[in-house]
Formats: sequence, structure tokens, C-alpha cells
Amino acid sequence: MIIWLGRFVHSLIGYFAVTAALSFSLLIAGVFYDGNRTLKTAVVENVKSSINQTSQILNMTVSTYVAKNDLKTVNIFFSEMLDEHAENGLIYVALGDSTGKVLINTLKTNSVLPPPTSQAVFENAALKDGVVHIRNPLLLAHREIGFLQYGFSTRSLVNATSKEQQRSLLRTATIMLATLMATLFLGWRISFRLKEMARASRAIVSGRYDQKIDISGRDELAGLANDFNQMAFEIDKKIKEITVLNQTLEQRVAQRTAELEMSNHLLSDNLQYLKNTQAQLVNSEKLASLGSLVAGVAHELNTPIGNALTVATSLIDKVNHTHEEYLAGNLKKSLLERHFNMLNEASYLLTTNIVRASELIVSFKTIAVDQTSELRRKFNLKKLIAESEPTLRLQLKKRQLVLQTDIEDDIAMDSFPGALSQVIFNLFNNALLHAFENDEQGRIQIWASTQGAADGHVLIRFSDNGIGIPETHLNKVFDPFFTTKFGQGGSGLGLHICHNLVEAVLGGTVRVSSERGVGTQFEILIPLCAPDNLRKSDPLSK
Repeated sequence: MIIWLGRFVHSLIGYFAVTAALSFSLLIAGVFYDGNRTLKTAVVENVKSSINQTSQILNMTVSTYVAKNDLKTVNIFFSEMLDEHAENGLIYVALGDSTGKVLINTLKTNSVLPPPTSQAVFENAALKDGVVHIRNPLLLAHREIGFLQYGFSTRSLVNATSKEQQRSLLRTATIMLATLMATLFLGWRISFRLKEMARASRAIVSGRYDQKIDISGRDELAGLANDFNQMAFEIDKKIKEITVLNQTLEQRVAQRTAELEMSNHLLSDNLQYLKNTQAQLVNSEKLASLGSLVAGVAHELNTPIGNALTVATSLIDKVNHTHEEYLAGNLKKSLLERHFNMLNEASYLLTTNIVRASELIVSFKTIAVDQTSELRRKFNLKKLIAESEPTLRLQLKKRQLVLQTDIEDDIAMDSFPGALSQVIFNLFNNALLHAFENDEQGRIQIWASTQGAADGHVLIRFSDNGIGIPETHLNKVFDPFFTTKFGQGGSGLGLHICHNLVEAVLGGTVRVSSERGVGTQFEILIPLCAPDNLRKSDPLSK
């Protein structure tokens, strides 16, 4: 019984029943309370009205006889008309003079007059005690000649009110019971249909998808049942479709796997092709840079070698002329002295031009070997820049540009001079191509110092006072193939190579800052001793 009651309370019908019972109980309590208060108020007001009328009638009747001093008639009148045990109206009357002495009392002999009912307990006396005691002054021609006290019974009115309340309570309880039964029936009906849906849902969960709920009525539950049937139908349909798909899934997975493997193979081939192409482009860029050096050096070598060739040719002519004079016997001391002077001058000119050509070749050889070599060695940074300086200046002969170097002495490094030289040359060529127009004056500066750099590092600044780089391009200058002069000598790989060499080979960082119309500055911070663990096998193709 207790288990069943617990299930009932926690069921939908139980919720309906408890809610309805509480609601109607509160409603009945409120109605009953308001009705009781209203009824009590009406009874009290009715009693007060009756008392007022009775007081007026008694005062008019009794005052006339009292004025004639006919108390016997009054006493007879009261004795005949009053009943001490009556349940409604007057039950006794007492008459007294102005001194308070009782002259007439219809109560039993020697009965003491009860005290008058005060206003504070009037309602309680009228509704519960059933008797109200009233004392009024006895007036004659608006003059008080005594007092008149009487008892007014309300027992019949109170009994009638109590019976009416009982009948009202019975009617309300009957209505409440009927409403509760109707609510329980409605809750049972809703609960039954919801249980049907729950049963069908559990069946679907267990794998039986061909469920259908009987639809009755046109209410919201009928619509919900219809939607449930439609949902079950769609689920059954989709499950069948999924079953069919699962039957062919393995074949489709194998087919898709083969397609993905083929795509991955093609992507791998394409990636390798792109890497090879990028490596070729980078090497081409390096060779192009070296080629421009070769062209400049060749042009510069043409002058001393040409001068040496001219002197040698003239020397041969002079020697032949002197030999002819000697064979003819016309060789004189003065001619021989001129010949020796000419030989000394020719030797000096030949030596000077050949030494100049040798210096250019040694400088070019050092730069070319460094740029094409990936060997690590110890070197002095100022000497390395100084060896590159003549080759760099060769490219400024037809330009109104000035190259300034300010390198701190005794910066000894254990690193890769070829990679560092490549960085300097690429930055130099980038400045020539992008920072200045052909006939524009300008300055290119290379500065290096260990002051202000981190411990064990050197800071190299490469700057120019050219046109500057637009702000929108600053974050792209190190991207591969980014150039603003494509087809005009720019490949878009120079700064990309610089970035990769500094980070992957030299173990440092490179930053760029620029202001339009002021110039551009590259800051390279690299360790004096390059870390081997950062070096890649081919950093330029990164």
C-alpha cells in the first residue's frame, strides 16, 4: 500500500490530484472565511438595527406610563409580553429611576441585573453568548428621568447562521470532490496516453522501430501522438538507409583510402618538385649575385690589364728599335741611357697595374670562395667587410651613391663568413635596386659593434637614406618571391635568403624598420660563435 501510494504521488495523476486538492482547499478556505466574515457582519448589523428599534419603542412606551407614575401597568405589560427563556427578541426588561434604583425587573425575584454589554465585546456576545444586555437612559421630553435595561436574545439567529454555514460547507465539499474526480480522470487520461508514448519510445530504444501509437481525439496529445508516429516512421526509414550504407561502407572506405593515398602521393611529388624548384631559384639567385660581381670585377680588371698591355707593346717596340740601332753600329751612350730610363718607367707601370689586377683578383677570389662555401672558420669581421668593400664599390661607379663602413676593431668571430658575406651583398643589391633611382644621390652605411648587443653577440646595422619601404610591405619583405620590381631585376628571393641565412645558419635574428622618405635600416643580431645545432643542411631552400 505504501509503495503504491509513493508511486501514485510521484506520478502525473498524483501531481494532478495534489495540485487540484491544494488549489481547491485554498480556494474553499478563502471563500469560507470571506463568507463567514460577511455573514457575521450581517448578523451583527441586523442585531444592532433591531436593538435600536427596540430601544426607541420601549422608551416611547415606558416613558408615558412612568410620567403618570403608573408602574403597575408597565410591570403587567412586561410580564405578559416577555419570556425569559425566549431565543429571539426581548427576554427581560428592567426599569430604574434617576438614582439608579431598580423599580421594575422582569427577571426572577432578587435577580441581579447583568452588566450592560460593552461595545468591545458586543460582537462576541451577539454571536457566541446569544444574549446582548442593553442599558439606555429613559428620556421624557428630552429629559433623563431614569434608565431602561433589557436583554436581547440572538440564539435563533445564531443557530440559523450556523446551520446555513454547515449547509454551505457541505455544498462546497461536494463541488470540490466532483471537481477533484474530474481532474483525476483527466490526469489519468493524459497519463495513460503519455505512458503509451513512453512504452513506444522504450521499444524504439531497444531496436524495434516499427512502433505506432493509436490516435484518439483532436487535442494536443493527439497531435503529439501523430508527431511521434511520424518520428518513429522517419527513424525506421533512416535506420534502414544507414543499414544499407553500412553494408557498402567497407568497400567505400577502401576506395576512398586508395584515392587519398593517390592524392597524398601526388601532393608529395608536387611538394618535392616545389622544393627542388625553390632550391634551384635560390641557387640561381646566388649565382646571379656572384655573376654581377664577376661582371664588375671584369670591368675593373680591364683598366690595369689594358694599361699593362699598352706598356708591354710599347716596350717591345722600343726594345726592337734599340736592337736595330745596336746592329747598325749606331748605338750611343745617350740612346742607351734613354732606353734604360724607358725600361725603368715601363717596369714601374707594369708592376703597378699588375699588382692592382692581382689585388682585385684576390679580393674577388676571397668573396667568391666565401659565398660558394659553407665552411665554418674563424675570421675578423672588419677584415671580412674590408675584403668585400672594393667589390661593393665597383657597383657604385656609375651611381651617385656613397658607401660608408664603421666596423668596430677586433670583432673576432667563429662562424660562416660565406653566409655573412651573402647577407651583406644581398642587402647591398636590394638597396641599389629599391632604395635609389639611377641618378639619385644617397648613402649606404654598414655599421657593426658588440656594444649594446647581448653578451657574446654582435649587432650589424645596414642602412640607407633612400625612399623607404611602405608600411603595408614591411611584414612581407622576407616572404619568398615578394618584390615590387618583378621583371626589373627583382626576383623576390634576396631578402628571403638573408632571413634564412641569419636564422638557420648564423643563429641570429634580423629586423627591418623603415620610414617613407627617410630610409630603411636592417638590424642583424648574431652570436660571435655560431651554434652548430641550428645549422640546416640547406638553409637557403628553407
